[in-house]
Amino acid sequence: MSFDSLRRDLIGEVFDYQLLISYLKGLKKPRDKISALVAEGKIIRLKNGLYIFGEEWRRSSLCLEMIANLIYGPSCVSFEYALSHYGFIPERVTVMTSLTIGKSKTFQTPLGVFEYQAIDREKFKVGIEYKGLGKEGGYFIASKEKALADLVYRTPGIRTLEQLHHYLFEEMRIDEKMFRSLDFSKMDEISKAYKKNSVNMLKNL
Repeated sequence: MSFDSLRRDLIGEVFDYQLLISYLKGLKKPRDKISALVAEGKIIRLKNGLYIFGEEWRRSSLCLEMIANLIYGPSCVSFEYALSHYGFIPERVTVMTSLTIGKSKTFQTPLGVFEYQAIDREKFKVGIEYKGLGKEGGYFIASKEKALADLVYRTPGIRTLEQLHHYLFEEMRIDEKMFRSLDFSKMDEISKAYKKNSVNMLKNL
């Protein structure tokens, strides 16, 4: 088999080393072939063992959220990127921010920076949503409520409602109308798991 067979057979744009090597196993030096495919721009290495097709060979747009899940996990997209995704903040966020139960890590990739911040398992599992992409798979992302709670949980020095209000609506420029549309029963469930005063105050703004 060959690169052309891989491109023909694969529905998505992301694949791992094991799948790639299975298509090149008839070659004497498959690793050299992988290096050549990278040099030719036919495939792009995101990290050791994870690849995407080069731009000219893609059949669909990349889903950065799904790629974030694959680069390091277990993880889910959250914080500023998720809030931008939902339209809560006006600025375009260029760093893909995620929550993980592993160690905090940052990956510099050809697609940009992927940042992962650690949290314990009990907090991690509350408020996660799965977005399916059909045959290509899907990805985990924090709900609107969780993404906001994660942002506040991570930020030190928020001790009063006034400080919280200033941080969200002036520093972060959170859309206040969208904030009011949040499901505060979900926020209450999240705050019980997070056990932090600044997160608990969100329902009182």
